[in-house]
Amino acid sequence: MKKRIFGFLLTLVMVLSLTIGSVALADDPTEVTTTWSGSGSLAVSTNTGDATAGFITEGAGISGSYTTKDFNDNPYSYGVDTFSAYLNASVTNGYIDSGSERLTSKTSAYGDPGQTSWSFVSVTDGTASMAYRTWTNYAAMKDPGYTYQLPGGHNIVASADSYTIDRGIQASDGSWANTLITGSGTATLDNMVSEASATGVRLGWGGGCYTDASFSATGTGTFTLTGVGDTSATTAMAPGMVGASSFSIVASWAGTFNIADYSVTAQ
Repeated sequence: MKKRIFGFLLTLVMVLSLTIGSVALADDPTEVTTTWSGSGSLAVSTNTGDATAGFITEGAGISGSYTTKDFNDNPYSYGVDTFSAYLNASVTNGYIDSGSERLTSKTSAYGDPGQTSWSFVSVTDGTASMAYRTWTNYAAMKDPGYTYQLPGGHNIVASADSYTIDRGIQASDGSWANTLITGSGTATLDNMVSEASATGVRLGWGGGCYTDASFSATGTGTFTLTGVGDTSATTAMAPGMVGASSFSIVASWAGTFNIADYSVTAQ
């Protein structure tokens, strides 16, 4: 499974008519905020030692803000700091690609690190917006999006002649789940919270929060939902399914399409 992870330190790459806002640094905790508006491309990445995170965006129009925070807190003296990253971005005729990887863990209690999550949208002849928040600590990775979503409580919104959406999360044991969507017209994906541990993932629910995993679209397209686990994989789209260690559900539409709950558990 492809991981959309960025392996370089804080980097800014700008071309064409891009303008960037101020970058603010603070001590204990350390917080970095970048804002931008213009056209061209921008890449930002950070590595705190406990987590890596970043994004790449390119298009005829790009705008947004990105905040990473190293809490420098070392809870319970486990040698692992809490980390968070939050991207809120829009693009015209281009793409937004963001991801994070958890690098350290209290392994004796919570198993290996190596969890990853990613969020991607691209559009041709159209626009898209994305809100993606991820968070790691000594125990797990979570993507808690409560109050960190787009207007209307959405995480990815696209309106274009052609679009692709990929939203997923992976555990360190290789269990993973994602939505991969292609289409023409409009699309709205909600994924307010997901989480990954050493042994499994929950996509679209978990993290001590209620389920918020819906999708709606108009026009034409294909929605593919995949869950892969070592022992089990389930989804609210097939509530009677038992005994599977992996699944892939494909739905195509022409007109109006809605999914009330696609949440996945794979372990």
